[in-house]
Amino acid sequence: MNYKDFLEISGQFSLGGLITEQSHPHTVGLSELAKSDLKSGIQRMKDLDMHVFDVLMNKLDQLEEMNKMVLDTWSNGNRVFICGCGSTGRLALTLETLYRQITKQTNVISFMAGGDVAIIASVEDFEDHPEFGAQQLNELGFKEGDLLISSTEGGETPWVIGAVQEASKIGKPFFLYCNPDEVLTVQRSQDVFNNPDIYKINLTVGHQAITGSTRMQCSTVLTYAIGLAILCQENFTDYATNSIKNVRQYYESIDAFEFISKFIELEADCYLKKEYVFYRSKPNIAINILTDTTERCPTFSLHPFESILDNPINPSWSYFVMDVDQEVYKNSLDAWEQLLYGRQPRALSSNYWHKYQHKVGLEKLLSHDISQDQIERRIKYAEGNHYQFKIIYDQNNLEMSWEFLSPNLERIHFSKIKAINDVLGQNIVLKCLINIHSTLLMGRIGRYQSNIMIYVRPTNNKLIDRAIRYVLYLLKQNNILNENITYALVCENLFEEIKTLVYGESIVLKTFERVKKLFLL
Repeated sequence: MNYKDFLEISGQFSLGGLITEQSHPHTVGLSELAKSDLKSGIQRMKDLDMHVFDVLMNKLDQLEEMNKMVLDTWSNGNRVFICGCGSTGRLALTLETLYRQITKQTNVISFMAGGDVAIIASVEDFEDHPEFGAQQLNELGFKEGDLLISSTEGGETPWVIGAVQEASKIGKPFFLYCNPDEVLTVQRSQDVFNNPDIYKINLTVGHQAITGSTRMQCSTVLTYAIGLAILCQENFTDYATNSIKNVRQYYESIDAFEFISKFIELEADCYLKKEYVFYRSKPNIAINILTDTTERCPTFSLHPFESILDNPINPSWSYFVMDVDQEVYKNSLDAWEQLLYGRQPRALSSNYWHKYQHKVGLEKLLSHDISQDQIERRIKYAEGNHYQFKIIYDQNNLEMSWEFLSPNLERIHFSKIKAINDVLGQNIVLKCLINIHSTLLMGRIGRYQSNIMIYVRPTNNKLIDRAIRYVLYLLKQNNILNENITYALVCENLFEEIKTLVYGESIVLKTFERVKKLFLL
């Protein structure tokens, strides 16, 4: 695709009017707070998380209907499918894993755009293909009587819409989203709204802490909503009300500054000194931690977790491995099965995906080794110090601990708080805390300005539009924007910069500088 091709379809992806794409006034200046006032930065992000609980309480009637549909599906011997793309795909996999952990059942099937390998790094351009969503659904054996629960933070993701429209041909799937109906004017969203065979649940939580970073509050509300629906066996309103109330009180009671601020400083300092961090946790929260570390790549333009097939290997700043007390995970497949709580990873292997096999096949997935072997291997090829960050949820003693270790495995910092006897609720709170942690540490090293995602990677049409809008924003902020600087002109220059863009560079800043030179000569 060149810039002219994009401009022809740009109207379908001009998403600046969406609430999820706009700046939140409460987090303006967040990048500066990350450096000079962590306490305020943490509290402002936590304030936004608290709104999630209010939104859920106001949607209990619709969530109860979804819960009834889930229970009816199972009572008839059928399965519940959960799908999403990018962040919502990772939450789908997280929910199946938590469901397997809590119930020991296998009648929930999750899938995301690009298959399970996309939990490491989203497969470029998959999001833009509705037919891919339909194909993945059918390949998993979705049949009449099964139920699909789909989620898309923005409410306009083509891949998700393709899957839910396909499911509506033989059933009545759910479509969950986080923008007001009136701003979702693109035709694909309207087609969903006008389909009487699709149940719609609007979970708008407002602007995100970082513009467009729907991995935070949007993903949290969707995870919690679907989690409640698939885990409640009876008396949904009482069950959900008690859960939301207890989790909210627990999260409010945590002194987040006291608990996580030192870890933010330590990890940020590692990256500023070009050092590395291994994240480690046990299966009960592993997928939650993995998700946060991998989602930093598209948000902050970081190298994704490297593959052992890469040549040359460009190591990511952080890497996740399973934490074990003994040598039980002997290879990559073992570790992946433990991550997914006993199931084999789902790769895309049919002939339909032939030209994508190097991106979505099982060999590619397993080349992202999250077993113990990767520690020794990575220390050899990634020159520099390697720290370890262990996050543990002890369900027996109801404690959650974070521990930062030196390259010699000596404790640098340790923090522990009480946990709750609620696996879903504890994972929701952990998600909020680790999202705050990663966002603020990236602010300390300059990976966003104020609360604007200037390091967005333009890997699909939505993100290309976002990058163009942010360039225009910076031009306006710097009093450079004039009638001659149009969306089309910025688009043309952005596509020129994409040709030489490498990981770690900001396409927004590069394009901004390029356009600035054109008009300030």
